[in-house]
Amino acid sequence: MLDSLSYDLVAMMSVGFLILILIFGFVMDAYAVFLRVAGIEGLGEVLAMSNLVQYIARISNVLVIFVLSFAFETGRLHVPVAFIFFVASLVGIGAVFFLIKSQSFCRLVQLALFPVLYPSFRRVAMVQVWREIGGFQGCSLKLAAYSAITNVLIVIAMFVPFGIASYYPQMRMTSVYFGQMMNFFATLLVFAIQDPVSMRLIDAGNLKQAGTSLLYGRLFSYCLSALFFAIISIF
Repeated sequence: MLDSLSYDLVAMMSVGFLILILIFGFVMDAYAVFLRVAGIEGLGEVLAMSNLVQYIARISNVLVIFVLSFAFETGRLHVPVAFIFFVASLVGIGAVFFLIKSQSFCRLVQLALFPVLYPSFRRVAMVQVWREIGGFQGCSLKLAAYSAITNVLIVIAMFVPFGIASYYPQMRMTSVYFGQMMNFFATLLVFAIQDPVSMRLIDAGNLKQAGTSLLYGRLFSYCLSALFFAIISIF
């Protein structure tokens, strides 16, 4: 009996830890936006740092998917994957919103990343990049839509292989590559549509509008993701 309770407790803690890593990835992705619209001297170096932070976010997501895949295929996962993503998306909404509104939280994230960023970006690793963001204007609303669409595709692409494998276990390899194909398509949209629009705003000095669009686009994408995973969990 005690062994069973101990196993259940460890399993719950493990799932909670994986959810925290997913949320960490969401926050890192949002922090990368702050770096992208920092508008400080040495912008090129800050953009490179932004790319590194975004890559860290992607690595953390892949780590979660790897562990979930192993647990899923070995029968050790007793919580629906859709529920895990639902909770992560739901809490992610609050975490990213807190990052947007709280300069102190943004500073805390910056301090947490310091050991990783300082060796390569000593001159700008501790520069304050948080900025107040405002409302939408003109093309910034279009950019917010691009940000939401691309980001929700990236989040859902992480789940798709589990969904396909649940119904068609013989298609597991295909499901993995289908998820990757969705991810590549979303990344293509980022480079081909989202980035050109955001860079034009940044080059024109509209840093506040660019930040508003990209960050609230992320926030809306997690709302859409939470809705999607809630529906999947019910049905």
